[in-house]
Amino acid sequence: MQAELENYKSNEVNLNVSEDISILYIVQHELLNQKEVEFAGVVLKHQLKEDFSFRIVTKKSKPLDVLHKALQSSSDNAVKVKEMIESEINKEKSAGSG
Repeated sequence: MQAELENYKSNEVNLNVSEDISILYIVQHELLNQKEVEFAGVVLKHQLKEDFSFRIVTKKSKPLDVLHKALQSSSDNAVKVKEMIESEINKEKSAGSG
């Protein structure tokens, strides 16, 4: 993921991000689950490019700290999903070989 800091204030950050929007929606979802986040949004800047504006507004917390927490939570959840899928695949293999 490439991110460029566009604007930074004590409780707000705007980033230019080049990434698949589905990843940004996952991070946005995790941000909105945090009580200290007032707003988290993703906007497509140009239809022909994967160039997005990602804005985070917090109540008092540092927005980059909140973003880090959301990224970690997103990553943890992805690992859990991967483990659940692998577990089901292993069950199917075991059931099929017996």
